[in-house]
Amino acid sequence: LQVALRIRPMSTAELAEGARPIAHRLDEQVVVLQDPMEDPDDVLRASRSQEKSYVFDVAFDSTATQETVYRATTRGLIAGVISGYNATIFTYGPTGCGKTYTMLGTDGEPGICARTLSDLFQAIEDTSGEMEYEVSMSYLEIYNEMIRDLLNPSLGCLQLREDAGGTVQVAGITEVCAINAEEVMQLLARGNRQRTQEPTAANRTSSRSHAVLQVTVCQRRRGRGLRRGRLFMIDLAGSERAAQTQNRGQRMKEGAHINRSLLALGNCIKALSDQASTKYINYRDSKLTRLLKDSLGGNSRTVMIAHISPASTAFEESRSTLAYAHRAKSIRTTVRRNLLSISYHVAQYGSAVADLRREIQRLKGQGDAKPGQPGQGECRDTPYIQAQVQLRGARCTHPELGHVREELLGACHEQEALRHLLLQLEGTELHAQHLLALGRYRGWPWRKEGQGEPDSPSDSERDADTGDKRLDVPEPPNVATAHDSIAALVEEQGRLQQ
Repeated sequence: LQVALRIRPMSTAELAEGARPIAHRLDEQVVVLQDPMEDPDDVLRASRSQEKSYVFDVAFDSTATQETVYRATTRGLIAGVISGYNATIFTYGPTGCGKTYTMLGTDGEPGICARTLSDLFQAIEDTSGEMEYEVSMSYLEIYNEMIRDLLNPSLGCLQLREDAGGTVQVAGITEVCAINAEEVMQLLARGNRQRTQEPTAANRTSSRSHAVLQVTVCQRRRGRGLRRGRLFMIDLAGSERAAQTQNRGQRMKEGAHINRSLLALGNCIKALSDQASTKYINYRDSKLTRLLKDSLGGNSRTVMIAHISPASTAFEESRSTLAYAHRAKSIRTTVRRNLLSISYHVAQYGSAVADLRREIQRLKGQGDAKPGQPGQGECRDTPYIQAQVQLRGARCTHPELGHVREELLGACHEQEALRHLLLQLEGTELHAQHLLALGRYRGWPWRKEGQGEPDSPSDSERDADTGDKRLDVPEPPNVATAHDSIAALVEEQGRLQQ
């Protein structure tokens, strides 16, 4: 985990309050936070000074430009994303310290998001002659522990789901394909207009939610499979104190939810930074930490940009932020390339086609078999089909994937139709047998219509002895229907055998 620190300039309100700067950048990596209560003339309290220095991967003071921050933190991640690696950039710090400015910027000074997307599409264009790319994006916010789709707010609250591989995804999120950076920036601007922002005493444009922009890049090269890289750019809402922001009512509830999710994030950072700890990392305390699960301790190259105010009035917030950012430096992630082999999937389709065709041959063999004899259709042409499918699976390349899918669907439809027909035949036969058994159980001495002879000599003798007059009773309709069904069944079996 790469950790950077950015110190914003003093605001007009802080200067009006008489605050003085206490956070200073000594060099490219070291930041010193002075104790605002320290008195140089008080010798007895000299050993109780809270002044402390912190070392980060890179540090920026108030004179650093957006381009400087981008080049030092994010630019190196782009090549990995288009090669199939995951990357995450997120900002962290108290409210009003410039997190949204760093991520989104202004029209004159674009932030990390705009610069990253511009360089990403430029890198794709430079290598598009050798490979094919597909870029999609989604944009969401976590507001009061509820997930909203910023590109399609009408979807309402969305839920998190975890697949078999352990990847956390948002069910039902809108993913839009993009072909250039301008289109993505238009979608980003549209999503930002839907984001929840309200003024507070500490920040006139305070973000009341965490915003997550996800860009997925799929790279295809013939014979080398599919590479899929995901880039997360996250603008976290800032931690805040009610006494400082003077929030009331709904704003106070929003601040409580923000602090709760950031506390869960801090606990995860603390647990992950403890090298000797092997205990369970509780990512489920907040939806934010569940989304950042891979970014913090999984398969991702992650950059954390912490922000603080240099004012003496924000000493406690700055010290807490520096402590967590310094602790996050010890987190180690395991990065691996997301490579999906096309030949592997084609072989899976070929195997599925072979299984379905074997099932069809088995069912046809059951229809061709005589009672008491095993079917011969089960083994008919099976070796040839298996050989053809295996040969196709070995030679099949990506352009032939659609043809294999068509064969798979055709085999499924053929199997379904045959199973439906066999079920109808079996149902008709069972119904006929049930009616005949019911008729025999009732013991009626029926005769078929149009015949003057009884069904058997024993029936004739028994009826003559008893003088029974029921010989002329016609066959009941349900039994006649059963006879007709049996005849139709025999005819249908003969047709299948032909």
